[in-house]
Amino acid sequence: PPSSRDELCAFFRGTGTDVEFRTLEFILAWDDTLMEVCHDYIQWVLPTDEVSRFNSDAPILDEETQRIFSTDLVIRKNLRRVLQRFLKFLGLADNFDTRADGEQLSIQKTDNFERRMLMCWRGPMNHNWRRLSRALRCLGLSGLEEEQQALLACLEELIVEHPGMIEETSIGKWVDEGCVKSKLVHSVTPGYAAAVLASPNLQAALCKQYFHKYDMNGDGSLCLDEVTCLTRELHISLGLPLDTITETHLSQTISEFGHGGELSAEEFPKWFAKELENTSQEAANKCDNEDAQSVNTKVQEEQLEDEASGADDLMELRPAYLSALSSSPMLLKTLCGRFFKRYDKNSDGRLVPEEAMKCAQDLNVALGLPIDSVTMQEVEESLPVFSETGSASLNCEEFPAWFQGRLRLRKSSSFSSM
Repeated sequence: PPSSRDELCAFFRGTGTDVEFRTLEFILAWDDTLMEVCHDYIQWVLPTDEVSRFNSDAPILDEETQRIFSTDLVIRKNLRRVLQRFLKFLGLADNFDTRADGEQLSIQKTDNFERRMLMCWRGPMNHNWRRLSRALRCLGLSGLEEEQQALLACLEELIVEHPGMIEETSIGKWVDEGCVKSKLVHSVTPGYAAAVLASPNLQAALCKQYFHKYDMNGDGSLCLDEVTCLTRELHISLGLPLDTITETHLSQTISEFGHGGELSAEEFPKWFAKELENTSQEAANKCDNEDAQSVNTKVQEEQLEDEASGADDLMELRPAYLSALSSSPMLLKTLCGRFFKRYDKNSDGRLVPEEAMKCAQDLNVALGLPIDSVTMQEVEESLPVFSETGSASLNCEEFPAWFQGRLRLRKSSSFSSM
């Protein structure tokens, strides 16, 4: 007989059925009422690696099946269709098929969201909250991290817009499942910061994810450089100037809650709550009567440029801070813009092997690694990998991916030598 893995893959490829002899197409054609009242299909259309307490016949998304789901184009396409049908059921819509080049995936409320609230969102103990947790986990395990993060971001917006609608335990579960196989990626708005401070479960879940995100060397504590990177990105998200962040101040706050100049996983939540409360208050005082969104956008651009200007030389960046940059996309992108200009010696808009070699050598020195471990052959072979045309040179749009790749390649060597 076929294995559970074979049955699940056939089901998603459209060549098989679930144990009730239902095809995927048959389920996708259901109306919202049937999707609400039927309880033994969700484990098939949104499978996970955990045994279902409600359906003993549910398939398991084990490691090998996860690999298949992450690489099989037909399965990935149909899993995305499942997500889109589930979103419609919830009163949500996506831009998966309509987004412009470079536009991020996003999920938003539709015009009928209010009509779907009673069935899909309001408690107590709405079973669709558990279905959303399952969806977040399934997407992460199946390699659809962008869709997973888009769904998590939408749920976070709903938490802010409808305080008290979702129970605390479900909020914490969403954040946990939204980080399965991926790291938390989102901006902290003033409204979201307020929701975090008012929600113990959301705060606890976020602290766990932020700690994991910024503990770049995996030593179980956050050092000053890792805390600095976290704080700077928090200030940028809230539209605050970076010049108010000083090492002296951060060292004092770390000492207040931690030991030995570092924050452990147990000490971090209290520090984070205090820092979030302080920065949120700064943001509220700064905004006054101005339009918060336009102000935040303007300040982000200006402060990112200031941050990059203050780090014009790779030699000035300490290893831990430089490694923590890989968790701060906004800072990394702007710094790469500065570094590209610095190493593009002839200003022709492309980084050739000799220029890239100098950048790679300086990066090694900044990370405390031997300069002779960088070879011209290695650099020459790496450039075509990140060039859209496969050439041995990079433009300013291609450079950040190459730089981040080298940062990831070198950081493990840097930490192991400390």
